[in-house]
Amino acid sequence: MPLALVVLTRGPSPFRPFVLEQLHAAGFAEILCVEMGKPRYDVANLVRRLPRLRIMIHREPINAGLAVNLAAREVRRDRFLVIWDDQELREPFLAPLGALLRTNVLAVVPCRVDRQGRETPSVLVPGLQKDRLKILALPADQENVDTLFAPDYVALYHRERFLHTGGYDSELGNSFWQKVDWGLRSHLWGESLTVDRSLKVRYTRDIPSEDQTPDRSYPRFYLRNLAVRHAGDHGVLPFARFWAHLRRAGLPWGESLGVFLREREWVKTHRYLYQTDAKVLLELWGGT
Repeated sequence: MPLALVVLTRGPSPFRPFVLEQLHAAGFAEILCVEMGKPRYDVANLVRRLPRLRIMIHREPINAGLAVNLAAREVRRDRFLVIWDDQELREPFLAPLGALLRTNVLAVVPCRVDRQGRETPSVLVPGLQKDRLKILALPADQENVDTLFAPDYVALYHRERFLHTGGYDSELGNSFWQKVDWGLRSHLWGESLTVDRSLKVRYTRDIPSEDQTPDRSYPRFYLRNLAVRHAGDHGVLPFARFWAHLRRAGLPWGESLGVFLREREWVKTHRYLYQTDAKVLLELWGGT
């Protein structure tokens, strides 16, 4: 198959060789396993036995967004599929990949199935309520439907388009807001993410929970996405949005101003990438 498989790790390290052997047998052109710490298995022996496998080892902890970014720069194929080592590909997962590899969307998100075989909500539908982002998680009731981001980072990514977005913001410590930030920013910059029912991954352990409470990651997400307004052919962060930022950030006045000015400069640098703003995007979400 002319695509790369990226395996993120969070399961027990001693079981990793078995998982990687199973995935190698599926016939991917290359497999890149991103280890978040020191492996507790014989890496050299495993790589010798599995010629299409490479293992990237990080001895210091890194977050999943940074792991995906690094993998995107390391793989050699135009498309790469990201899964975790506690997930397995459901048949007939590989059959529709030929058609999907010809699509030009930024990411195709598979349906997720829990360890009991029940389909879990994979479509993330955004909306605005009093200038705050609200996200509904829904099942995929159509063959192909737009989604805000890839749950658990799991998706078939278009490598060139992914790198063009700058990837996930690894400085955001909260994984939920890291994914929302990348997904919403990608849509604002004119990209598309879709859920395809023909693709399925199954968890072999309980699906991890995550904290969705706005925290120190939220101000940066807010200023780069929700607070930006589209003006003609570019995006702009109006200074009038500072007061809403000040109320939400929970920071001292001076620190809030410093954060605002830095993010305003970031928006200015990337201003011509914005194709719309959040208000228009979310009002038209799901429209024809």
